[in-house]
Amino acid sequence: MPRGRGGARQGTPGKGYTNRTDLMTNYDQSAASPAAGGVEAPAMPMMAQSPDDTPNLADPTAYPDDPITSGLPIGAGSGPQRDNRLEETAQLRKYLPLLEGYLDKPDTPDSVRLLFRYIRGA
Repeated sequence: MPRGRGGARQGTPGKGYTNRTDLMTNYDQSAASPAAGGVEAPAMPMMAQSPDDTPNLADPTAYPDDPITSGLPIGAGSGPQRDNRLEETAQLRKYLPLLEGYLDKPDTPDSVRLLFRYIRGA
């Protein structure tokens, strides 16, 4: 069912558009292909891997003693792991005066400045 947009197609078949010169450029990449010897393909290590080496849902578990809910906040198991990065970063604040002396020196790496800003902002 026509939607009533536009009219008949314009242009000559086989000719490029005059306002798009980038479409008329010949992008011949055959000289740069690995088969033509233009670019050397990286050597990939040959690893013998068959579909039988990949774990499958029907395979037995690698952790038979852990309940299925291990790592979750509900059910049996150890529960979620505690993230103590914020506490450790807060403990590092007492060392900020030691780093502050190095921030104005021109040979101080950017990583030290970034660490200082990270600890100060946490």
